[in-house]
Amino acid sequence: MPASTVFWPTLLGFLYLVAGTITYRRDFHPAGSREAFGLVALGPAFVAAALAAFAGEHFTAAAGLATLIPKWMPGRLFLAYFVGVAHLAAASSFVARRFVRWSALCLAVMFALFVLLMDLPGAMAHPAVRMGWSLAARETTFALGALALFVTVTREEHPASAQVMATIIRIATAFVLVFYGIEHFIRPDLSPGVPSMARTASWVPMPLVVAYVTGVLLIAFGLAMFVERSAAAGAARAGLLMTVLTAGLYVPQFVLARDAAAHVTAINFIFDTLLFAGMMLVISAAIADVARAAAPGVRQRDIPPTRIGEDTRRTSGIHL
Repeated sequence: MPASTVFWPTLLGFLYLVAGTITYRRDFHPAGSREAFGLVALGPAFVAAALAAFAGEHFTAAAGLATLIPKWMPGRLFLAYFVGVAHLAAASSFVARRFVRWSALCLAVMFALFVLLMDLPGAMAHPAVRMGWSLAARETTFALGALALFVTVTREEHPASAQVMATIIRIATAFVLVFYGIEHFIRPDLSPGVPSMARTASWVPMPLVVAYVTGVLLIAFGLAMFVERSAAAGAARAGLLMTVLTAGLYVPQFVLARDAAAHVTAINFIFDTLLFAGMMLVISAAIADVARAAAPGVRQRDIPPTRIGEDTRRTSGIHL
């Protein structure tokens, strides 16, 4: 693999993570936050960093990624580049906090199309292969996270629909977390976090313990999300867990990698897990925001807008 397949995804992911953290720094209050040490505020930054890294992969490895697109679709190489451009545009929108409504909605549609056109047909063609269903669940969660961000910035204008969408997002995400948790007990030898077919790295101490603990926590957080009162906390803690796995397992895997192929694998692990973490944090924020607005005796105009929505309306140049 050429060095560019490592350099550009890494650089873009790192730069957007730093830029996003700076952008959302005013909302990050680890000392006063009860959920996930304030990481909920950084959900959009994590999403932006992962999208930027994957954009770098699409730009540098478009020919290989084009082979994953169904053969019946025309212009597969063009579509591979187009997805990269779309990822980078969405990442830039989230970091700049401009036009978040439209970028979040388009991102949700894109991930939903991935599920409907690639992941779900593949899983249905080979129903006994659990990995196919895991991929479909992963992309579905990404779509739900993007939709949750859309709910966050449109809640004031459409409170009723926001509540319905938040409920759907909550229940669907709960099922995914429980499913992922069970997967850790079925194949504890595989890398923890977002299910994959790669075995846990040999340097990880007590890998089976890590897998089982991760599985228990994911099931617990998923079950918590079935209960409306504890849903936001469950999603936030799932996001925190994925963040810890990213920093504790997959960043060191990148550092210890010895060739470009190993680096690319580590990049995918880092940003897949970070993207799942960011989406869970965004979902947590959306659920909490809608729940506050729906509390008895509370009027919509009495609920201050989330920082994401507030900044978007102020800087976008259009009414969002």
